[in-house]
Amino acid sequence: MEKATVVLVDATQYGADPAVARVIAARFPTVNVCIQDDLAGVYASHDRVITCFEFDFPDISSLSILSEAKQQFASVPLLMFTEQHSEALAVWALRTRVWDYFVKPVSAPIVVESLNRLDRLLVESSNRSPRNTIVQKQPLPDDARFQKHRGEDKCVESAMAYIEQHLSDKLMQADIAELCGTNSYQLSRAFKRVHGITFQDYIMKRRIEKAILLLRNNSASVIDVCWAVGFHDASHFTKMFHRHTGMTPSQYRHRWITARGESTVPFQLSADSPVKL
Repeated sequence: MEKATVVLVDATQYGADPAVARVIAARFPTVNVCIQDDLAGVYASHDRVITCFEFDFPDISSLSILSEAKQQFASVPLLMFTEQHSEALAVWALRTRVWDYFVKPVSAPIVVESLNRLDRLLVESSNRSPRNTIVQKQPLPDDARFQKHRGEDKCVESAMAYIEQHLSDKLMQADIAELCGTNSYQLSRAFKRVHGITFQDYIMKRRIEKAILLLRNNSASVIDVCWAVGFHDASHFTKMFHRHTGMTPSQYRHRWITARGESTVPFQLSADSPVKL
């Protein structure tokens, strides 16, 4: 017998975690929907269905949709995945009759075991007479009334401070995330929300910005600048610098000196210095 179809409902604010979908899709047929889609139509097309609601920062609106889905389709089992977690949220989920509650990043074996166990129960229940299921609507947890960014900004600030102090070193996302008390996935999402770019793109941006300032010191060679901003390959440094500025490091230095009308450019490096090409 084929396994149940898993309906993946994207209820996130900043995009679903692809790891969740990969874990499930590797073992179950899946259907991806968003919270605006018609679940009734999806359910009607499949014999056995399990629904997985994925959240990043649950709020009143998105949690209400899960609650309403459980009220309307009481016999369809629900699993909940969330990035932001609290005891109140977990208690609310269990009282709402969510089958299982997971905090991301997920543990693949635990998720698969939960789905397999649920699939077996669905097969067994299909051989019994149907019965009515009553689900009492639960009041939403108080912390769902606020955006779940508390602590995120502080985490990003700590990571930024570390990056500035170690820009010439090898920067590993997992190591910095651990220092900030989080994980790589959450740190990347936080940087995307705060800066609009990924964690790795932020590091590259800061390295190029510092390189621009250092290149204004005519006594520093290009290779010196390359090493000072964390590159260990001159050709890669030149390639990245050109990609971000439209010119090579040497071309930038020549343009800067020419624009200043000086043979030697005074070197001043400040965190508040504007970076201009």
